[in-house]
Order: sequence, then C-alpha cells, then structure tokens
Amino acid sequence: MLDIAALAKLGGVKKYNADEIFFNAGDPGHEMYIILKGRVGVYITSIDGFPIMITELVSGDFFGEMSLLEDQPRSATIGAIEDTIVLVINESNFEQVIAQQPSLAYRIMKGMSSRVRQLNEDLAQLKRGKVEERKAFKLAPPTAEKPSAEVLDNSLFPPGHKPYPLEAPPSDDNLLFDREVLCPVCEEKFKTKNVRSSKLRLDKVDNDLRQRFVDFEPLWYLVWTCPNCYYSNFNFEFKQVSEVFTKKLLEQGKQLKAKVRLQFSEPRKLDEVFVTYYLMLQSLQAAGKPNPTEAAKVWLRLSWLYNDAGDEEMFLYASQQALDMFKDTFYNTRRETSIEQDQRLSLLLGELSMRIGENTEALKFFRGAIARKGGNNTINRQAEDRIRDLKDIILVQEKKVKEEEKV
Repeated sequence: MLDIAALAKLGGVKKYNADEIFFNAGDPGHEMYIILKGRVGVYITSIDGFPIMITELVSGDFFGEMSLLEDQPRSATIGAIEDTIVLVINESNFEQVIAQQPSLAYRIMKGMSSRVRQLNEDLAQLKRGKVEERKAFKLAPPTAEKPSAEVLDNSLFPPGHKPYPLEAPPSDDNLLFDREVLCPVCEEKFKTKNVRSSKLRLDKVDNDLRQRFVDFEPLWYLVWTCPNCYYSNFNFEFKQVSEVFTKKLLEQGKQLKAKVRLQFSEPRKLDEVFVTYYLMLQSLQAAGKPNPTEAAKVWLRLSWLYNDAGDEEMFLYASQQALDMFKDTFYNTRRETSIEQDQRLSLLLGELSMRIGENTEALKFFRGAIARKGGNNTINRQAEDRIRDLKDIILVQEKKVKEEEKV
C-alpha cells in the first residue's frame, strides 16, 4: 500500500477541474501524476484533425512517467473528464519519493510493462481497424479578452472573402471558461476561452465528418492566437513549435500587425474567427512549405465556416483547397496510420471531390474507403451509401444531357 499522506508531502497534490488539460501531445514533460480521485482521458489527434479518446484512467492509475524518466515530449494529450485530484511527482523529488515508497517503483515498472503490452495489442487492433469505439473530444478554444479584430490589409484573405455579420450567441458563455496560456514563440502569457467539453452534446456527424453539437459551435474557438506575436495554431497543437522556426514566426508577427489589429469581441464575431484561421495559415507558411495535412485541416474547417455564413463561392473555394492538400497527403506523404484512419481520409477525399463536381474521382475514393478485411464497418456502410448516391446523381446528369441533345 502506498502512503498517500507521506507522498503528498513530497510530491504535492493538485486539483484539475473537469475539461482542464494537464498537457498536450508534444509538450515537454517533467512530471508524472498519480490519480487520487477522478477520471482523465488520453487523447490523440486523427489525420483529419479530430481529437479521439483512446483510453480512460481512474483513481490509482498514473500517467506521464515516460516523459519524466526519458525526458521526451508528451506522446498524447491528457484532459480531466471530471474534477480530478492528482499527486505530482517531478525530477527533483522522484528519487526521494522512491526511497520512501519503494513499492511505487514496482508499480511504475509493472504499469509501464502492462501499458507497453496493451499498446502493442491496441496497435495491432488499430492496424486491423478493430477498435470499436472512438470518443470525440473537443479540446479547448482560445482568444484574447478585448473587443473586435480590425483588418487593415485584406491581403490576409483570398479574393472573394467578405465581411460576415454573424456573431456567437450569448449562450456560448455557458460552455466556455477562461484559461491562461504561455505562447511557445514569444513566451508571453495571454487569456483564452476553453470549451467545457463535458457539456457538449453531439447532435450528428455530417458526411464530411464534421461534428455538429447542440446549440454550440466549437469551430469558433478552435484556433488559439497569441495577441502579442500573432502565432496561431489549433489549441491541441499550439505548443508544438520547433525552435528553428521561432525567429521566423516572430518576424512574421511584426508584419502581420500591419495587416490586423487583433482583438476579440464578446460575443465573438465570425469575422474574428476567420482572422484566426487565416493567421494560422500564415504561421504554417512561416516554416516554409506547409505540411499538407495541417493546411488541409485548416481549409476543411474554413469551408465549414463559409458554408455556415451562406457564402457558396468561398465554400467551394475552401473545399477545393482542402481537397488539393488532402490529395497531397494521400499521394505524396508517408503515413503511419491505421486502416480506419486511411478509410476516413479516403471517405473525406470522396466527399470533397463530390462537392466540387469531380464525380469520377469521388467514386474512386469512396471505393477506396471500403476495407472488407479489418476495416471499420460504419465507414464501409457510409462509403457504400455515398457510392449509391453518386451513381444516382450521375444517372440524372446523363439523362439531362441526353434530353438536351434531343432538343
């Protein structure tokens, strides 16, 4: 038995509220945690940009030991599912803790061994596409707490982008809470708005994998932007910045300040949301040629925002950009992904191709999304349904052409 009272004196006890993030994948790690009370989720990000929960840890479990012992970045994101109390053990007190509680060392070794074994089993299942349940997790969103972004130079946006007179409903406040974030580029702290993910109610998932929630749109809060240097990224990837590009991002921030005065309204305006996404594209470009997968995830979400704004022209433009980038990912990058992840990518490519009228390409991708051996049956069925839908559309188009030829 561990002497929790004695450990608490050495390691320190800390409380995390429901929906609070312990750390994100890619963060440096210098502590491990033992859960005294509550539950936490372990999350990874899918290739199309959706965080998914791979396991849940409860009282008595621990996490973070790999980063503490090996000084490696965090391999996953950890978020509190409910109010959680943990014991924090760091480099300075680890040896002292083990000396006083040698049974903890055995538990860590045993836990690491079983976790490696379980991960190997999960990996084998993932490669066969047989993990049955993936729980979507919407991580925190962000922003500074001042009023309204002023665009001074429209070159930030592509031709055709317009002002959109939409704003978030006041009820959004019920699903948001404040968080202080340290920018990894300029090392300044700023305030953000985080989503209370435990209160989100999933309504449906669209054919293009967009998740719709009841009376709330997380897309408006998904990108964090530092108001000091204008570095922007998805909240779950915000800290994943190479030091090699920090100087470029700082220089870019100075140039962007001549184009945008970055402040946010309460409630937030859609025009301000667009600014954050286009600033994120600028941040990706600062590092040279953007990773096509990262850029594709931005353009996909921009297409959804344009669709919500009722701008069909920009909806199709952003969809084309997303399609081109996802194709680049599909054909030109090496991916260590599961069968299910490849199915999702093929399905999304089919939807985007169908959206812009490339029906032959869409059929090819939908067929590629069907994996009889080891594939996800839900995705198989969706791909089959879309093939039937597309064939019906093609028949109608062919019939229309024949009728026009007769005339």
